[in-house]
Amino acid sequence: MEAIEPSLPLRSQKRVRVDWSDLFVDLLQEISKKLHDIFDFVYFRAVCKKWRSATSISDLPPQLPWLLEHPVNDQGIEGESLRFYSLFSDKIRTIHCPMARGKCLIGPSHGYLYASKSFNDPTPSLLNPLTKDEVTIEIRRDLVPFLGLESIGPDPIGTDNYMAFTDGRDMMGFYRPCNCDWNYVELPIEICPLPGSCLKGRYYMNEPETGDTVVIDIACGSSFVIPAPKTLESSDQVYFVESTGKILRIVKHMDQTLSLDLSLALCTSNFSFDIYQLCAEDDICQSRWVKINSIGNQIVFLDDHNGISVTVHPSTGIRINCVYFLQRCSVSCRDWFTYFEVYKYSISDGRTEKVVARPFSNGRTWLVPNLVTSVPVGHQ
Repeated sequence: MEAIEPSLPLRSQKRVRVDWSDLFVDLLQEISKKLHDIFDFVYFRAVCKKWRSATSISDLPPQLPWLLEHPVNDQGIEGESLRFYSLFSDKIRTIHCPMARGKCLIGPSHGYLYASKSFNDPTPSLLNPLTKDEVTIEIRRDLVPFLGLESIGPDPIGTDNYMAFTDGRDMMGFYRPCNCDWNYVELPIEICPLPGSCLKGRYYMNEPETGDTVVIDIACGSSFVIPAPKTLESSDQVYFVESTGKILRIVKHMDQTLSLDLSLALCTSNFSFDIYQLCAEDDICQSRWVKINSIGNQIVFLDDHNGISVTVHPSTGIRINCVYFLQRCSVSCRDWFTYFEVYKYSISDGRTEKVVARPFSNGRTWLVPNLVTSVPVGHQ
């Protein structure tokens, strides 16, 4: 029988010290593109000078919107702390923002939220809670004040988008933060001001009795009507959202029994959506809504009145072709208590599911986080 030689004893392995600052710049840049949580991106750049110089805040990877929760104190006044829930990381982050104290923050938008102390606040502003940049909205006192915000626009600072204000009667004021320019439009006498959306130089709003879409050209004040593709129920809610350059009409259907009693327990079967895309003809007045069953690699995020669309990168692992929406709920105890829940509607299979287990006591809107300072020239 052949003898087996005993194996040689293993040599003690030396620990190799790795200098992470020696990573190639190309590799660092590739890693940073996978950081879809803005806090991870900030931590990444804080490792060392080389990691910081390899990336720039202007090269921030595509970010998913955060859900804003603005806690109030015992007196019901909004505080200086803002809580943000991230769908990507499933974490809640708290940001200290003194400028947010006592103000209602309205979106949804990219980077900046509309901030005001009350309906008739004489000095409303646009606020970026991450950079603490604040842009004052120039209210002209020589004209009728338009302080009831209807639409903030998806990107109020970075483009020439308008914001829409109403006087509560028959006039609309449209404001462009990029150049402090106001346009005023008198609405048709038979149309009452309703929440709508400023998109690509036009204001879209739904006429509740007919379901038709009233479109106002902000620059010249002319208007036209796009017929409703389907009769609406009284509990239906209509949103207008810009998605990859196209205009979407999103109709949220809610069970009418539920709409009569918000204290009832919510069920995912209570909600469904119809989505239409604006098909423009050579004559814009002949435009029509065409029903679609896919928005591609987009996700739409809706709050009470408005929405934004975001392109989703495959590396996020987040399901595309969906609508995330907030649902306001109320329960009766000693006092009425209102809270918000987050739901997701899959356009491909028509299923609705609750996304987050916990309710949000003051979760009003969505914000796409942005670290870039982009205050227009001439603003404070």
